[in-house]
Amino acid sequence: MLLLAAGKLMKGEPNMAVEEVKGRSAPKNDEFKIKKSVSATLLTILLPVMVIGIVVIISVLITQAKSSIIDLVDQDLQAETTANARDIGSQMEMVTEHFDAYANTLETVMFKDHDAMLEYLLPTPNYDAIKNIGLFIGFSDNTYFFANGTTHHNDGWVATEREWYKRGIQTKEWVSTDPYIDSTTGDLCITISRRVDFKNGEVGVIATDIFLADVQAKANSLIPLKTGSSFIVDGSGYIMSYSEPDKVGTMLSDTNPELNAVWKSNSGTVERIKYSNGHKYYVAFASVPGTTWTLISSVGEASVLEKLRQFQFIAFTLLIVVTVTIAVIILVAIKRIISVPIQSLARKISLIAGGDFTVDFSGAKGDEIGLIRNELSGYVTKMRETISNIQSTAEKLGEEAESSKAAASSMSEQTREQSHSMGQIHEVMEGMTNAVSDLANNATELAGAVSDLTQKGSAANSTMLQLVDQASAGKKDMGAVRNNMSHITDSMAEMNSVVVTVGESAEKINGIVEMIDSIAMQTNLLSLNASIEAARAGEAGKGFAVVAGEIAKLATDSSESAGKIAEIIEDITGQIGTLSEKSQSNVDAISNSTKAVTTAGETFEKIYDELNVTSDTVKEMISMMGDVDGIASSVAAISEQQSASSEEISATVENLAESAQRVADESEGVSKGADVVTDSAIEIKDELRVFRI
Repeated sequence: MLLLAAGKLMKGEPNMAVEEVKGRSAPKNDEFKIKKSVSATLLTILLPVMVIGIVVIISVLITQAKSSIIDLVDQDLQAETTANARDIGSQMEMVTEHFDAYANTLETVMFKDHDAMLEYLLPTPNYDAIKNIGLFIGFSDNTYFFANGTTHHNDGWVATEREWYKRGIQTKEWVSTDPYIDSTTGDLCITISRRVDFKNGEVGVIATDIFLADVQAKANSLIPLKTGSSFIVDGSGYIMSYSEPDKVGTMLSDTNPELNAVWKSNSGTVERIKYSNGHKYYVAFASVPGTTWTLISSVGEASVLEKLRQFQFIAFTLLIVVTVTIAVIILVAIKRIISVPIQSLARKISLIAGGDFTVDFSGAKGDEIGLIRNELSGYVTKMRETISNIQSTAEKLGEEAESSKAAASSMSEQTREQSHSMGQIHEVMEGMTNAVSDLANNATELAGAVSDLTQKGSAANSTMLQLVDQASAGKKDMGAVRNNMSHITDSMAEMNSVVVTVGESAEKINGIVEMIDSIAMQTNLLSLNASIEAARAGEAGKGFAVVAGEIAKLATDSSESAGKIAEIIEDITGQIGTLSEKSQSNVDAISNSTKAVTTAGETFEKIYDELNVTSDTVKEMISMMGDVDGIASSVAAISEQQSASSEEISATVENLAESAQRVADESEGVSKGADVVTDSAIEIKDELRVFRI
């Protein structure tokens, strides 16, 4: 806080710093107030954690206890229900075993007649393991007798039509009818029966009526797990016994549909049923041996878990007692070990906050609070040294502030001069930048013009190369034409010579034709003479006259053929003459053409040579243009870089000028700040007098 106050004084806030320091005078003991003690804070943290932990432990124990109790209830309820069912069934088994002895005797002993059988059965009504009327027998011929003397006359009673007869005739095991109300006594009873094959060959059914009052009383007296109840239903759901008499004789599906559904689907385990009124029950089922009955036992969940609720009450009561006890112990311990030492530390720290660093922290113990006292003692010692150093530093700060003020004034004057010089440099750099920019623009235009000229030179060079190629091709073609013309001249000369030879041969043929014509004339004269001589010879000369006639005819034909040949030869000779003249004319024309072709070939050769020279010249010109283009581009690039550099230098100079101006302005501020620092140093020394070291 002292350093903060000093900083505020240096920033021009002396009044605020003085008020803060002066406002922290050491408080008196009666002024020292605590809004909330450490013991209360720790207690509010520890107690909830402790209570939550104990509640969690108790909840886990209760959950485990509940699970164990439920498992025990399931086992005990099922075991007790099964035992009770066996107890009830044992009475029925005693009756069936006792009466089985009579039935077996009737099947193995030959009785004289029905009266003998009746006499044998007379003791059976006296057997009272369960109240019954004794045995009676119905035969297949509808005859019957009762051991107790019961008779049915003129009331439509037919033995074979009775339900007990229909069921019993099918098996030699005892079967029972559905429960019914006896018309004589008004009690609930059943009839058990079985088939008997008598020794004398007759077939019948032996039966007895058993009253269920004793069974009902026994079932109603059962109290499973000391709080539950039991009742019996037969295989169809008919209620044979119940704690409420008005429900006896009704169907379970009508009286208790929820329980009926569970009973139908039960697999021999204890079931939990929740009724519409919210009550929950544990229900066990057990078959009564020797019957189709089921003993149903139920226990309310509330009674089963009563001990668990008692355990919960005791556990939470102990929780409250233990919590209060632990809270008191913790409160006393915290007050002695923590609260009192911390309050002592708080008072001394309050004195330090008021500027009193003469407090003593001796007598510390080896615990955490003792460590705090030792650390605070070291802190107070350091603060004493720090305050002393601050006082010394404040004096030096005043001296340095005076020196800073003088240096700031000198620096302000120098920076103003530097700012003026930078302005002049900036003007010179602007002129240089403009000149370099013009040079860059001219170099760029030159590079563009040279580039265009180079492109046109390249196009001209391409054209020259094409002309050279065409001239070379023309030169070759003219050479070929000259050679061909020479061949044609030679051929025409040869043809002209052949034509002359053919003309001469035609003249010779013409002479031969004239010779043939002369021979034909002589032959004709000879034939005429022969004819004359043959005429003179008469008959002897007739044969010779015929030969002479033929010779005359041959001479005539030869003369005619020679004439025709002469005409043809004359025509050929005329055509050969014409051909010879034309051939000579062609030879002369071809000779002239050959000279012209030779001259054209020489001209093409000269053109070709000159075009080659021109092409080389254009190539050199293009190469030189490329060099000029590169130089112009380089000059343009260098000029642009130089222009950019000049602009950067100009901007830098301008920034330096502005910076110099700012430095000058800030130097004035430093000078003013030095004045403030001097005043603040004086005030710091005054304020430090508040602290006692």
